[in-house]
Amino acid sequence: MSTLNQETRSMLEDSVNRFVQGEYTFDDRKHNLKEHHGQSPDHWHTFAEMGWLSIPFPEEQGGLGGDITDTLGVMKVFGRGMVTEPYLSVITAARLLSPANYKGEVAELLDGILSGERQVVFASEEPGSRGNPLAVALKAEPDGTGYRLSGEKIAVMHSLTAGHVLVSARSAGGYTDEQGIDLFLLALDAPGVEVTGYPMMDGHQGANITFNGVSVSKTQQLTGAGGAAALILQASSESLLMLASEAVGIMETLVRKTVAYTRTRKQFGVALAEFQVLQHRMADMYIETTSLANLLAQTASRWLEAEAPQQAILASKLKARLGPAARYVGQQAVQLHGGIGMTDELDIGHYFKRLTSIELQLGNAEWHRKRLWREIAA
Repeated sequence: MSTLNQETRSMLEDSVNRFVQGEYTFDDRKHNLKEHHGQSPDHWHTFAEMGWLSIPFPEEQGGLGGDITDTLGVMKVFGRGMVTEPYLSVITAARLLSPANYKGEVAELLDGILSGERQVVFASEEPGSRGNPLAVALKAEPDGTGYRLSGEKIAVMHSLTAGHVLVSARSAGGYTDEQGIDLFLLALDAPGVEVTGYPMMDGHQGANITFNGVSVSKTQQLTGAGGAAALILQASSESLLMLASEAVGIMETLVRKTVAYTRTRKQFGVALAEFQVLQHRMADMYIETTSLANLLAQTASRWLEAEAPQQAILASKLKARLGPAARYVGQQAVQLHGGIGMTDELDIGHYFKRLTSIELQLGNAEWHRKRLWREIAA
């Protein structure tokens, strides 16, 4: 349960707003993507100094005592500014570290994460997983003193700037079984770890990570007896909640920018906003955005009372609604801006690309509808 009061939450959100408005221009974003793999070291230290990295962690671990819902205001503002720093990736991985034994390397790493000195990412997606976090083929084979990891993870965001990776691996069971999955923590420069980086459609940096019989000790195993499924489901659900908040911030910005543009752009001597058919399209954009924002608020209000399986269902309902809403708002924003909406010089196309990436991350709308259907059928 969060110990943050409403005043503290408002202060945190206000600080993020001031940062985005004053220090995170569109040109800054393009420079970060080109020169720093999507993040500025100075900006990341600002994240730590302002306490944004510490929000959803217990006070005894150096955090602010909040929960994952306390990050949603931060993510919404990050969406408005198209912030490229790895906030979501690092928070997700650190949340997986937090329940582990808070001592030794784990405690040291978590302290470094909250201070902004170190970064860790979570590698779960595989070539055939299609968004299912429990579809794990990467093998963890006992070798006497520990395990050997063999397999591949794909689309691991921000791994080019991280020092460590949390990886899900299977020691028993079938491909999608809940039992038999464990989490391992290892350095990205460990022998046998091969990282192949590439730019994603939205400009963020992704990578495929290949594990070629990587030796890990039992102290690097953060879960025991193949019992990591509940933690992984929770991490996936929390990531979806944060992604939805970022999407709402982007969609709100696209609606605002599109309305402003159509009020100034003229055709046949008349502002585009005067044409009724375009007014209807912008009204639909607003409705889609507001509907998703309301669903997000309802989901967040029920989140802390739900167990991990119920949180997964809530997250799937949110993602199933997010997909078509984000696609409609993004496409309409580009179309209503005309040819200039397709150019790299205007931010509209970049917002659209980020929305498209969010739509595909952690399973698309179709996958989540199927999950909901299987839950109902069961």
